[in-house]
Amino acid sequence: MRRGEILGLTRDRVDLPKRVIRLDTSDPKEAERRDIPICDELYAALEQIHRALHDPHLFLFRGKPIKTVHRVQRDVCEKAGIVYRRFESEGFVFHDLRQTFNTNMRKAGVAESVIMAITGHSTREMFDRYNTVDADDLRLSAGRLDGYLRRGDEMLAQSVN
Repeated sequence: MRRGEILGLTRDRVDLPKRVIRLDTSDPKEAERRDIPICDELYAALEQIHRALHDPHLFLFRGKPIKTVHRVQRDVCEKAGIVYRRFESEGFVFHDLRQTFNTNMRKAGVAESVIMAITGHSTREMFDRYNTVDADDLRLSAGRLDGYLRRGDEMLAQSVN
């Protein structure tokens, strides 16, 4: 989800029994309704927040909806030793989390069309922009090729016998 979608999230959009967050057409940038599946870790966190809240907004600070996370993000990055802000080379910004999600979903084997439906990317170009191929992907591809070639050799040997 985008930062604004997360910070503006209200209780009525979270369906814990069905494990889904429903974004209305007024929420996403693309103006299309999206359903965001809730994984186990997020479910546990939302369940705690959901029970504790009396305000319709999920994310509050001192009883008011959170509008920005820049200061907290800067502090967390500093503590973790991560360069903050895109103005710095390789600097981290909140939006990088969408790229990480996109890439991790692909690595988990989720179909690209499903990832695009969740993230709200309506074009292949946007999907590709958020999908990162790294050294692990390259190593895995070589291993998959080796396995494929071995299976082909085994099938060929069996057909000859």
